[in-house]
Amino acid sequence: MNQHKVPFLKNIGVHSPDFDEAHNFINSRIDNREISPLSSGSKTDNILTSQPLAGSTLFGASWSEKVHIQSEPQTTFHAILVLFGGILCKTSNTHITTGGLILIAPGQQADLMWEKSTRAVVINLSRRALIDHLGVPSLELLRKATTILQPEHQDAQLLKNGIVCIARHHEICGGEINARLQKQWESLLLTYLSGPIQLSGQDCINILPGRVRLATEWIHAHISDPISVSELLKITRTSRRSLESGFRDYLNTTPAKYILCHKLKGVRERLLSSPDTSIGDVAVAFGFNHLSNFARQYHDAFGELPSETVRQRRESRFITTKKARLQGS
Repeated sequence: MNQHKVPFLKNIGVHSPDFDEAHNFINSRIDNREISPLSSGSKTDNILTSQPLAGSTLFGASWSEKVHIQSEPQTTFHAILVLFGGILCKTSNTHITTGGLILIAPGQQADLMWEKSTRAVVINLSRRALIDHLGVPSLELLRKATTILQPEHQDAQLLKNGIVCIARHHEICGGEINARLQKQWESLLLTYLSGPIQLSGQDCINILPGRVRLATEWIHAHISDPISVSELLKITRTSRRSLESGFRDYLNTTPAKYILCHKLKGVRERLLSSPDTSIGDVAVAFGFNHLSNFARQYHDAFGELPSETVRQRRESRFITTKKARLQGS
C-alpha cells in the first residue's frame, strides 16, 4: 500500500472539498465528531473511504486542510493509524508520525489536530467483537485511557502490516471482501490490538494482590448465586475502602460492577450455548429479577439486547446446519 494513497478507494464515501459533506459522512457511521478546518486555500479534495470488517469498520481518511477533530465521549474503542504525515493528540500533547497509532478508549474524547495532507486509517472496533474476542464481560474492565504507540512499537508495526494486507485484499476483490474473510480480518486486528487495549494484569488473576484475587476467585465460583459486596468483605477480611481501592487500582472497576459484569457474561454465555432456553429463566438464574433493568444492563454491556443475541445465535446455527446438509447431499 502506497503511503501517499488513501486505502479502500473502491468504497469512496466522500471525495469533495466540502467539509460539511465529510462531517455528515463521519457522523452517520462513527460517534459524533466536530471537524474544523484550520487553514484554507487548497483545491485538494477531502477523501473518506470505508471497508467493513464483520462488526467493525475501517475508514481511510485524507484532509485537504489542517483540521481539528473533536468528539463526544466514545462508546467503543477507536484506533487511528497514521500512514503519512502527522497528528497531534491534544489530550496527551503527543505528536504521532507515520506508522504511529492512537487508541482512544470508551468514555474518552477524541481531540486531534491533523496536519494537512495527512493520511490515516481509522478503525472503529465492534463492541460485541471486542467482548467476544477478549473474553471479558464488559468494556468496563478494559483500559480507559487514550494510548499512544509510536512507530517503533511492535504492536503498531503489526497493525500497520495487517492494514496493508487488508488494503491489498480490498483492491484485488474490488472492495467486496466476503463475510467470512471480513470476520477473519477483524479477528486478526483484534489480536494485534489486544495488548494495548487490556489492563496489565487483568488477564492473569494470579498476579493480583491477595485480597483482590481472593474476592475475584470467590465471585467466579459463586457467579450464579446472590453476591453482595458485604459478603466479599467477610470473605477477604478487609475494609470496604481497601477492597474497592484494590479493584480500582488493578481491575479499573469496583467490586459491585465486577460482580454485575461477570453475571452478565454468564447470561450471555448461557444464551449463546443454549439459544432455545428462556431469556427470563436464564436471567433469573443469575439473580436478575427485574427483567427490564436486566435488558438495559445487558445492552449497555454488549451493545445488543439479549433477544438479539439469541436471534443471531439461532440464525448462525441454522446456516451452519443448512450448509452441512448441502455438503452431505
